[in-house]
Amino acid sequence: MKKVRNNIWSAVLTAALLSLSQHPAAQTITKSDNLMTATEGWDIYKAGTYRYGPCFIQNDDGSIDAWFAAAGGTYGKQYYKASTTQSPVQIKTVTNVGQMFQAKESFYRVSVCCPTWNSADEKVTITIYPWLASYYTSIRQTPLYTKEIAMTDNMWIDGFYSEEAAQDTSIRFPAGRYLWVLSSPSEHAGVWKYSSKATDVTCTAFQNGTSVAGSYMMITQEAGASTYWDAPTYQRSTNGGRTWTKEVTALMPTQGSRDELSACDPGVFRFGDYYYLGYTSTENTAGIDNHLYLARSTKPTGPWEKWNGNGWGGRKPQPIVEYTGPHTAWGCGEPSFVVMDSTVYVYYTWDTGSVTTRLSRASLKNENWPAELKYVRTVITKSQYPASDHSDVKFCDDIQQFIAVHTSKRMTSDAYINVWISKDGVSFKNIGKLSGTTQPGLHNCGISGDAHGHMQLSRPQFIAYAYGIGTWGKWNTFLQPLTFNEELITLVKQHLRQETSDAEADYDLSGRRMNPTEKGIHIRQGKKILVK
Repeated sequence: MKKVRNNIWSAVLTAALLSLSQHPAAQTITKSDNLMTATEGWDIYKAGTYRYGPCFIQNDDGSIDAWFAAAGGTYGKQYYKASTTQSPVQIKTVTNVGQMFQAKESFYRVSVCCPTWNSADEKVTITIYPWLASYYTSIRQTPLYTKEIAMTDNMWIDGFYSEEAAQDTSIRFPAGRYLWVLSSPSEHAGVWKYSSKATDVTCTAFQNGTSVAGSYMMITQEAGASTYWDAPTYQRSTNGGRTWTKEVTALMPTQGSRDELSACDPGVFRFGDYYYLGYTSTENTAGIDNHLYLARSTKPTGPWEKWNGNGWGGRKPQPIVEYTGPHTAWGCGEPSFVVMDSTVYVYYTWDTGSVTTRLSRASLKNENWPAELKYVRTVITKSQYPASDHSDVKFCDDIQQFIAVHTSKRMTSDAYINVWISKDGVSFKNIGKLSGTTQPGLHNCGISGDAHGHMQLSRPQFIAYAYGIGTWGKWNTFLQPLTFNEELITLVKQHLRQETSDAEADYDLSGRRMNPTEKGIHIRQGKKILVK
């Protein structure tokens, strides 16, 4: 009985192989110059501070939504108008400086930015008073807080409601009017002053008790870090990426939380009613030991609800992927998303000193899907490609392949874009460099796709990246249209149609395709044996 079964299976296998040999072989993509080429492009951002890691969504109306990693700023309520003239005041030359200000809501601390003309050995005393009618009547009161501060250049000097408040974040300034004074300065202790105050504030600047125009560089803040490094910005184009709307900040870190230092490297997709924005952040002030976070919104610019570990919202965001490698390495982040049916493929950098791309997946049928995110495996290893950065991944519907791109030899004159493909989104094969001429010093590229991370070649497609050599952070952003090898795409489409047809057809033991009415042993390729 066992021998007979073996003979039958041998015949079935032979027939299957014969039938495959009678149909066109798959058109395999072996090199990137057989797939796509970057054509002549243009700058969409001219360097001031940086923009990089672009993420694009092409909408059905032809418009393009774009998010970029952009430089951060300072938390809190500003009392100065940053677009006006900024100048340093050397405190010793005017004896002391101060500012009355009105806070409409309670706050934790007041902070003042102070230059020292590159000196790292300066000091000044900050004193906080309740405001009482005038400068001189105010300073005759017992101060709420006073402390001598050791200064370095452009340091934010903090004042609190009381000495106890400096250690207890629950003690806050009530809404009201206050006066801070900087006195007893060392030689190069200073304070930054702007020629105009913000339009929506009440404040008066003083020098040695006399009121002066403008406002010092002061803010009122919540507890936590004073500044953040990065925050995603958003723009839209309705003419193929030629011009863009005014840039706006899309998402902010949450002061006093795990992500307060940075919200960087945006990756965005849309499913149902929500945009989902993934980003990188860390609690380490050295910028290492990063984790992957997620927020959602019904609009591309927010307001956003951040994943909190159990659901959405609140002020305590938690990572959806937490880095568990050596805490001296960069960590994880830089997400890219592809939706296949109702499953989201989450690709992200995992850098323990060697840069790789990992994959986790979850079903989007559950609103709280981040709680069900399951790690699959490392899908791209870049150890043989020096100085590589994050991978951006899309699924090309026309050839039924995942396409991943990333920079190698980043930020050098020899920088180039590596291209990978995968049938299942798990096993990726490198097919070499992106064809076409790209800009020297390029890094952190992104490729276009729709709201689910899919590419349709009936639409124009793009790749973009930051570039520049010499001064760190002063990078332009460059956009290049992509062209695809139409002959190869046609052959692949033909094969996919033939493959679908073959999968639904029946064959006899000789490999001959059978009519539905014929009897005998039938082989359905890649499926099962049917006996009719």
